[in-house]
Amino acid sequence: MRPGIKHALFTAGVCASMLLTSCGPVKLAETRDAVFSQAVEANLESSDVVALAAGANYLKGASPEDPKYDRALRLMAESAERVGLSYASSLWYLEIARARRDPAIVGQAIDGLAHLLATYPIDKETVLSGYIATAEITGLSEQQQGFIAYNQGLDSMRRGLQEWAVEQFAQIPPRSTYALRARYVLLVRELALGNFAEAESELADLREARNLPEDLALDIDRTLARIAFDQGRWGDALDAYEKIRASAPDDPELLLELAWTHYYLGEYQRSLGLLVALDAPAYRGLIAPERYLLEALALRKLCQFEPARRAAVRLRSRHGDAIDDLYAGIPLLESKSLRQAARLRPNGLAVAGWRARLDHETELIEKMRRKLGDETADSLLALYEVGKKEAARREDAELEQEMIAVSNELLGAEEGVRLILHELGVALLRGRKRGDGASAAQAETTVDETTDIAYLFVDEFWTDELDDIVVRIEDRCID
Repeated sequence: MRPGIKHALFTAGVCASMLLTSCGPVKLAETRDAVFSQAVEANLESSDVVALAAGANYLKGASPEDPKYDRALRLMAESAERVGLSYASSLWYLEIARARRDPAIVGQAIDGLAHLLATYPIDKETVLSGYIATAEITGLSEQQQGFIAYNQGLDSMRRGLQEWAVEQFAQIPPRSTYALRARYVLLVRELALGNFAEAESELADLREARNLPEDLALDIDRTLARIAFDQGRWGDALDAYEKIRASAPDDPELLLELAWTHYYLGEYQRSLGLLVALDAPAYRGLIAPERYLLEALALRKLCQFEPARRAAVRLRSRHGDAIDDLYAGIPLLESKSLRQAARLRPNGLAVAGWRARLDHETELIEKMRRKLGDETADSLLALYEVGKKEAARREDAELEQEMIAVSNELLGAEEGVRLILHELGVALLRGRKRGDGASAAQAETTVDETTDIAYLFVDEFWTDELDDIVVRIEDRCID
């Protein structure tokens, strides 16, 4: 790269990083109409801090009856998102959509909310359950109407209002991608009712639909894999899981499901390799006590009794504090270890992500204070304080449910450990007979056994090769 270009890029990067902090306060126009025009012009030029400050200044002297009130809110919402203030942006879009004072921009507010929901860990309960689930809006585009009807149907489904959910899904325009999502939700419901054959066939048809969103295709593939697994069609399950490995390379739950599948196929070394991968630092957030039982079971199938025993008791070394708290009768919300485990669960991660986002955006406001002005910055911070209190309340509610789930899994796994340790003791007396189940399949390997080169890795993993590990451990069983 030529020195001049390199210097120009470096200078641009420095200016961009200093944009929020290096300049003085926004110089606002003198009249309210001029301030609004300033906000519009700044928004068009992506001078977002200027647009945010000007929009806030305009609204200081405006009432909701002002014909420009919602347009100023929209300018602020767009600019706020671009500078990273997703929470403030969501509140302003929500106010526009709820009030419906200006029908011309309600659809834009709905698009803004849909984008924020798909991009940031925002307050989904307020946006979805508090507004979209009950909204009655006309004059929307097909995609916007599909977004509203889909989320209303999904909310009804979660509340157990199945018939009402079906009616709401029926209101989705057929050409909207949300019609495909609604069809998937209804097929999952059929699976829950036990209608496996018909639902599996329709899921396969849905998978071939045109314009299928990538995330929905991944959900369908995973559901088909789980159907095959639950029905004991291990080969079909493995084929289905292999299809989605490339699409979900950083999903530890997928590795665990693959490990179980290889175990039932008798490919114990391959199963153990996937479990080794789960020890990578990148996957430490996975809370799945069953993985230690699976490791012990796979080693038992290879008549590796002492490694199997060590694998089983690893449950205690990983989650011993949480298990001890359960046996001691410590209230769930007072157990630091259980709370930490619950935070790593899907719902726990969602609300924890929202709280972390609020803290991050609060810091952004302070960095922009000089340019925004104290009055606008303080007004924004007041909004965020309310959000933080609600996030803390919501986190306690969500974590309590996740703690119950984690507790049940830990106690179940603890009982499983006791059983397998007893079974290992019996197996030692019986000798190296494999026992019931599939015989061990020969693990495939590409290792060149003529070389003397060996590599020892300590706490080191390459994530692009994690799910290709095979544990080359001796099969000591006698069939």
